[in-house]
Amino acid sequence: MAITITGVHVFDGQRLTGHTAVRLAGGLIEAVGGPELLQAGDERVDGHGGTLLPGLIDAHIHLLPGAPRQALSFGVTTVLDMFSKPDTVSRAVAEGAEPDAADVRSSSVGATAPGGHPSMMYAPFPYVTGPQDAKAFVADRLAEGAHHLKVLYDDGAGGGPMRMPSLDVPTVAALVDAAHQAGLLVVAHVTTASAAIDLLPTGVDVLAHVPFDPLTEAQVEAIAEAGVAVIATLSVADGFPADGGGMPLLAEPELARRLGPAWSGVIQRQAQRWLPPQLPDFAAAAVNIGLLHDAGVPLLAGTDAPNPGTVHGASVHRELQRLVAAGLPPGHALTAATARTADVFGLADRGRIRPGLRADVVLVDGTPDQRIADTQRVTAVWKQGIRADLDAYLGSADERAGLAALRAQTDKVVAAVRDRLPQFARGGDDQRP
Repeated sequence: MAITITGVHVFDGQRLTGHTAVRLAGGLIEAVGGPELLQAGDERVDGHGGTLLPGLIDAHIHLLPGAPRQALSFGVTTVLDMFSKPDTVSRAVAEGAEPDAADVRSSSVGATAPGGHPSMMYAPFPYVTGPQDAKAFVADRLAEGAHHLKVLYDDGAGGGPMRMPSLDVPTVAALVDAAHQAGLLVVAHVTTASAAIDLLPTGVDVLAHVPFDPLTEAQVEAIAEAGVAVIATLSVADGFPADGGGMPLLAEPELARRLGPAWSGVIQRQAQRWLPPQLPDFAAAAVNIGLLHDAGVPLLAGTDAPNPGTVHGASVHRELQRLVAAGLPPGHALTAATARTADVFGLADRGRIRPGLRADVVLVDGTPDQRIADTQRVTAVWKQGIRADLDAYLGSADERAGLAALRAQTDKVVAAVRDRLPQFARGGDDQRP
């Protein structure tokens, strides 16, 4: 049965249109227009003056069991995984093919140096020891179904608690060349301005994380001229409450309600965890986003969930708020979570409300193109034209599996940090979920 959603404002992924109705049929958006779209036999959904958005896209996550279902309950219909192991990816891709879960695209295992980030969480996994490993590494990721390649260029100097091994520039260049020959986009993890500039000559396509130290005018210009996109991940700051304050995610009533008691409890306990003395400069990161936006650099909304203080799906709405606070107009922030991410990652069938594209749409109560916090007021989600049960994740086996996996990951990281930082072993708090 076709579905016609009426009485809505329509944000098409780039702008608010004058349309008031959208018809969904056969898993696609069939038509966009006005009341005339409603046909006999259609299921009619009265939008009550709300706004219809393309399904949101989180450009940077790490998978947990059940993450695609949790993401969809917050209006996120596609997630881009930036480092997970093959068995986790295969299960998530299968889950994401179902109507009540977000679609999944993944890098599978990212390319990093032996012992490099994120070994503490994911080891063992294949490493890259030098340029000679590039072709084989990329071929193996393709065999695992990778949609893009992730490379990590980070020695811990950008605010982490310790130094670590890192790929060098020639190795990244070899990986980029091999990936591009295989038709893969390359996403580069960087945390500093100098690291971002180092990698521009290699031809990387996307920088994962805006730098946490101030960008100079020349560096902003270089990034703009290189044509790379930047995944902001400003919501990582939600895991570091200032002066012992509360966790921002829990201060948003609409989001906290959908989180449920189990995940809310995890976030509350994360507020009490041990933190290293040197933290990333989140204020500088926000200023950098404003500068990059003004320079015309494509900015993408990504959360890096499930880092502390972040949750799949929920944190996209916090990311949008932070993008607006950094200087983006609300409409531009919405584009960063829809059309622009779809364009950068070659997802030509989604990210816009346009006839012929996937019927991945989200109905929210309010006008998020004017007040970005209204994205939190999700009233309905359709994925390929099928309306999702937004309450199915809470209390489910998927929720329990995700929480258990997060606890296991956290225990592994805590053990590794205690082994390497004696001061943590003496005084660190238990930060397990």
